[in-house]
Amino acid sequence: MKTHYRADYTSDIRNVALARRSVAGFASACGFSESEIADIRLAAGEALSNAVEHGSGTPSAGFTVDCSFDGEELRIEIHDSGTGFAAPAIRGNVEPDQRGRGFGIFLMRRLMDDVAFGRNGTIVCLTRRQRNH
Repeated sequence: MKTHYRADYTSDIRNVALARRSVAGFASACGFSESEIADIRLAAGEALSNAVEHGSGTPSAGFTVDCSFDGEELRIEIHDSGTGFAAPAIRGNVEPDQRGRGFGIFLMRRLMDDVAFGRNGTIVCLTRRQRNH
């Protein structure tokens, strides 16, 4: 069973909530539990907020959400058209810095099974394996 969801959004901050609800709805349709959906919603929200905040800076540029589920693993890719950033090299549970920067990445890594960055950080890939219920 392969399920897929894809949508394009403008970089309007209001679209973060819309995209987050869409990702949560997709996870629900894939059979994730309410607590798993809460984790997925929060992690995706952090990535989506980053896409709007650090994207190209123009609302028309937007971001894309691409979700797939293969029966065991949910994969969420969020693409933006910003200049990117240097992804933290350490994969562990790195603490946010003194200014609170990096807290979103810290949260994503705590809530998801895998978090990866591509194209200098303009692609964030969140992965969550379905637990046996």
